[in-house]
Amino acid sequence: MKTEKPQTQSPKLNETTWKRFYSIARPEQKTLLWGLFFLVLSSGAGLIYPQLVRWMVDHVLQPKNFDLLTKVVLVLLVAFVVQAITGSLRYYLFTLSGERIVLRLRQRLYEHILKQEISFFDFNRTGELMSRLASDCTTLQNTVSVNVSQGLRNLGQVIGGFAFMFYTSWKLSAMMLILIPPVALSAFLFGKRIRKYSKDFQSTLADASIVAEETISGVRTVKSFVQEITETHRYRKSLDIALLTAQKKIRSIGEFMTLAMVMGFTAVCFVLWYGGREVVMDKMTIGDLTQFLLYLMIVAIGVGSLGSLWGDIMAGVGASQRVFEILEKETIATETGAIIQPFAGQIEFRNVSFSYPTRTDTPVLKNLNFKIKPGQIIALVGSSGGGKTTVSSLIPRFYDPTDGDILIDGISLQKLKLSWLRDQIGIVSQEPILISSTIEDNIKYARPTASHDDVIAAAKSANAFEFIQNFPEGFRTQVGERGIQLSGGQKQRVAIARALLKNPKILILDEATSNLDTASEHLVQEALQRLMQGRTTLVIAHRLATIKDADQIFVIDHGELVQQGTHDQLTKITDGIYFQLLQRQFISQT
Repeated sequence: MKTEKPQTQSPKLNETTWKRFYSIARPEQKTLLWGLFFLVLSSGAGLIYPQLVRWMVDHVLQPKNFDLLTKVVLVLLVAFVVQAITGSLRYYLFTLSGERIVLRLRQRLYEHILKQEISFFDFNRTGELMSRLASDCTTLQNTVSVNVSQGLRNLGQVIGGFAFMFYTSWKLSAMMLILIPPVALSAFLFGKRIRKYSKDFQSTLADASIVAEETISGVRTVKSFVQEITETHRYRKSLDIALLTAQKKIRSIGEFMTLAMVMGFTAVCFVLWYGGREVVMDKMTIGDLTQFLLYLMIVAIGVGSLGSLWGDIMAGVGASQRVFEILEKETIATETGAIIQPFAGQIEFRNVSFSYPTRTDTPVLKNLNFKIKPGQIIALVGSSGGGKTTVSSLIPRFYDPTDGDILIDGISLQKLKLSWLRDQIGIVSQEPILISSTIEDNIKYARPTASHDDVIAAAKSANAFEFIQNFPEGFRTQVGERGIQLSGGQKQRVAIARALLKNPKILILDEATSNLDTASEHLVQEALQRLMQGRTTLVIAHRLATIKDADQIFVIDHGELVQQGTHDQLTKITDGIYFQLLQRQFISQT
């Protein structure tokens, strides 16, 4: 099966984008509608005060009617208080909705990432995925909540302000409309540029996150080679690239805001000249001119804010594309397909060929054919890079063969329920990954509903109970990130206990003892012998002494099955690869 990396395109504010935003915000529809209600009240209250100021100038200040002054100012104060309260409620409701939205979005995105096939992670690095979970989701949160709230508020002020401006003086307002086409054209041109820079910035920020993630996760390697300064320079370089992109975006937003402000101030100067002329000619009162200027300032501030928000919304469009590239990507159905009952555990490879999706032109397995009977212990040996681990990755269907078919109990893997299939397979790898929690949680990871007695029984069978009991906190001992607080042998025995608790029918041991000292290897081998009893077992090993008792040994070389037989049978073929591997190990040990 060939998997291609999705091609990215420049984000556009189109119908699909609005549907995406609506799908994100829909669960918060009720809260957002209440926020919209208070937004209307807040904007309405903000549009009232120029009317009160006009009335005060014409009917209080000019005739010097001081009896009405207190009343007018009190009404003005009430309008400001209403605006403040409703504005705060609007901010609270929209911001709260935004926080809820981003939490749900991160959860959806995380769930969808985990549902992807393994080849997806070959193309997408951990740091990039973390960037989408963190910064991209936050950018989207601002777009669908705070930015939308502020945008609607400013838009309402602009529309309402224009309406009152026309009511006050249609001549001045008509002249102001001349500025709209150039502002709109500027917004379109600058918005297009800002969209591109915003998406590029998110990508460069993801690249910086990748560098940080790689360095921190491999900090012991960094320190062992004394490369702290090198890694610091590498991270700084990636941040500098991100900063350059951010500067381009900020510059574009600044240029647009400058142009809009210049046009706005030009309009104010024109209004002062023309409006002053109308007042001198008694065609307009001083109150009317004052009211018009106040509404013009409201409109100018609204337009200026919309300009800056436009850049933020374009950043959200870019972030939405990066997030929805994953959310809209199809995943393998894990809950559909057949279940085999009773399940014996026979494995058969029929003419299987395979190339990794990232290297489709490099075949790893070539026309591989073999059958493993239920309960057999089969060892895979061969030189590094020969395809042994790839075979073990195909059985739980981490990848699908490029050609051929793999059958379990005579049924193709692709016809089986994927979650059921993987539940029948236990894997103990060379470097087992433990979650950053307690020893008990790591053992119960195989079966979360298991009782504490079940965990103890599995630990005893895995030769792990004694060392666990020696810890002050016993099974509640924290293992640290990836089990770093445990030794290699201890991690392996916890992993074996986890596999025992799972009780799988098929077992895959991928060089499970290759990195252990002699004492630890003995304990682990003893535990593995208990684990393998009654299970179809595939053992990948470099130490040939550990697989002498296997029922069959398959020798894989350059992706092909070149030899097959027992240890005694293969040692008699002196010109075979198995004999040569045996000789090399014997020489290296003497």
